[in-house]
Amino acid sequence: MKHPGRAWVSIWLAGAALAGWVPGDPALGQTRDRFVDEARTGYDAPLSLPVQPLDVRQDVQGALSPDPPRRSHSFVGRDDQQDPSPPFVYLVGRDIGRDFASATRSFTGDGIPDTWLRLNARNLGFYIGRGGGYYLTALILRTRNPPFRQWDTLPNSSYPLLQVIHNGRRVNQANGSIAGFNPPRHEVVDLFIGDDGVLAARHTPLELIVQTLDGDYRMNVDLFNLWDNKVD
Repeated sequence: MKHPGRAWVSIWLAGAALAGWVPGDPALGQTRDRFVDEARTGYDAPLSLPVQPLDVRQDVQGALSPDPPRRSHSFVGRDDQQDPSPPFVYLVGRDIGRDFASATRSFTGDGIPDTWLRLNARNLGFYIGRGGGYYLTALILRTRNPPFRQWDTLPNSSYPLLQVIHNGRRVNQANGSIAGFNPPRHEVVDLFIGDDGVLAARHTPLELIVQTLDGDYRMNVDLFNLWDNKVD
């Protein structure tokens, strides 16, 4: 009677002999142990592949709350990848040689050099919620502390005119309005006012209010710009 199990044992021994192993060789046990240690069993393999790019962390859900804080973006990365740089405005100083602004609503000088500000409206559409475009209606410049002063482009306003110049051209209409003027992205808009010296001294906090059909956007005026300034 033939025994199939013996045939398999003979085949196994023949293969081991070809590999250089002889019965009783202790290297067999070491080889077996090393094979078991190096072989991947599947239990230490990841169950699934990553579902998001490297170096990007998804917001982690914290404890449940009836009014949990919400971030404006689904992923957290570098700040400049989330929110673009905001618009800004700063005080340049007195523009010696220019005298077209005064306490009136017209382009009429008062004998005092005009006070000059510069507005960079970069990414304004993003910050008023209209990234695809917006409709600007007016600009209002005013002090934040006493003495209260205001200059604006509102039609029929009783405050002095805020003169708006873009690429050397006057933007204000006859009634002072600039409605419909959308400053090109990353281009500078020059603003001029008639000032008796209070603002040019750079001690009075100011804010610029940009009015649009989609709401207002407020900016604090930087009172000094290291790279662009005029000192009396």
